[in-house]
Amino acid sequence: MNAETSRMLKDIAKDRKEMAKTLKETNRTLKETNRTFDERFARTEKALDKTHELIGGISRSNGEFCEEYFINSFKANPTLFGERFDYVIPYLKPHPIITNDEYDLVLHNGTTTALVEMKYKAKSSDVGKMFSKLHSYRTNFPMFKEYKIYLCLASFRFSKYVRLKAAEKGIVLIEQRGDKIEVISENIRAW
Repeated sequence: MNAETSRMLKDIAKDRKEMAKTLKETNRTLKETNRTFDERFARTEKALDKTHELIGGISRSNGEFCEEYFINSFKANPTLFGERFDYVIPYLKPHPIITNDEYDLVLHNGTTTALVEMKYKAKSSDVGKMFSKLHSYRTNFPMFKEYKIYLCLASFRFSKYVRLKAAEKGIVLIEQRGDKIEVISENIRAW
């Protein structure tokens, strides 16, 4: 082997050693980066879980505040579109249960029942769900089958679409206006 080839082989061996050293350092850096990433990811997941928990708590609090407001308003003044109600029953559950359902607020007098669902911010899907409430109520309480039943959705906020859909279906919308509650619906229908 000549001197030139020998020198080239030494350079190649030296380059290989340097590449192996660089590769080792790169692997170590990658492992360290992955470990740091995993730790940050775990901390981020924990923070997100806590955020979800807090948001859920705020949502529950908003819902509870909304329910408390409308229940207290109807207890103080048990009237709806000029009709007076003798009973204001919050969170009614049937006994015995024929159809498993709960009614946020039920207003009764001798001829009329109003089923009131309360939402902090009503969605269009809430309008459609009112008819399942009507069906389950009639099933669970057959003694009131001859009563006029109004389906009511009480909320602090209704979008334009919810208002239109409720008017189309004959659902009563009840909204907070200042310190009182007001019916804001059109085309109200008794069932």
